Amino acid sequence: MPEPLITQQDVADKLLMCLWRSIDESYKTRYLADAWAHFENAIRSASYTNSLKLFLSNIIKRMPIVLQAQFQKDVLSVIECGQDEQILNWLRSETTYLVMLVRVANQERQEAYKERMQ
Repeated sequence: MPEPLITQQDVADKLLMCLWRSIDESYKTRYLADAWAHFENAIRSASYTNSLKLFLSNIIKRMPIVLQAQFQKDVLSVIECGQDEQILNWLRSETTYLVMLVRVANQERQEAYKERMQ
């Protein structure tokens, strides 16, 4: 039975959110106003390759990312899904949309955390 197709939402949730959460916090603090733009630009430029494994290597070189162990399974589920051409195309042409999905999910995650802490 073939693997289910990866969606843009999967790419945002399982790849890009994991990468965002693995960026060094001091970098996000230092570039508070521009960190999301840096992330978006790094995604776009890193995606100009022919494999998702190279994309991952490229973005890690462009941003201070140390992929956390808790995210490795999700990231690999996208990287190894066999849809490199389609996903890389999305990462190039739908970058702003994909990053917006990550930003919204990240905001929701932060708000839920604040509510739990009250």
